[in-house]
Amino acid sequence: MRAARFTAWTAIVGGLFAYTNVALVLMATGGNTEAILHGATMLALPTGTRDLFRWGMCADIVGFYLPVLAIGAYLWHRQREQTGAMGDMALLAILLYAVVGVAGASLQLAALHPLAQMYAGGNESVRAAADAAWTAIAQGSQRGLWWSEGPVVLFWGLVVGPQLGKEEWGRPRLFLLKATGWCFGLFFVCGMFDALAPLMKAMLVIVVLIFPLWMLSFGGQLLRHARYQSAPGQATLTGKGL
Repeated sequence: MRAARFTAWTAIVGGLFAYTNVALVLMATGGNTEAILHGATMLALPTGTRDLFRWGMCADIVGFYLPVLAIGAYLWHRQREQTGAMGDMALLAILLYAVVGVAGASLQLAALHPLAQMYAGGNESVRAAADAAWTAIAQGSQRGLWWSEGPVVLFWGLVVGPQLGKEEWGRPRLFLLKATGWCFGLFFVCGMFDALAPLMKAMLVIVVLIFPLWMLSFGGQLLRHARYQSAPGQATLTGKGL
């Protein structure tokens, strides 16, 4: 029961931090997120604006990534009798998602201030080097590490989603999870073709809006279910405890 409550609150807090990440990044870039990929633009930002972006990366880590480890482990433990080896692979997939996601956010968080200082105080060659370094880091993170999240989240959703759909408490939020997984998958596919760049951006917007919503919904539903299960005289809905 404690594991269910911990997972529920982790999902709720994670969803809030995920939306905080979106808000901070939009504030730092003035709504033009493409600016993140251009070194000269990002490195010339005022210190306070760069701090907003760095706080956004912190919120990214504790919003989109670390909480999903708890959610993935909880669902693996709950469903492992039904999913077997596929469930084990899904757990590894969501672990890989968290690892590459944290790596991408951490690289940008750590590199922005030092490169901005180089850019502000250097000559033309130093500024060009700092510009190129940030552009490479941002491209590698957002179009490399984060891009690779697509198939692993899709796989995870395809494994855990049907099992949640069999449980009364998990069924109402199933559509959001399916939509998240398929949007992640389309984001990955579109990233391989320059002509599909607008669709890739659209998939990213959908993901950052509905994935936190699913986390909030899942956490709230799981918390209510855990309270129901802990009520005196109530039987479990699935025939086993949490």
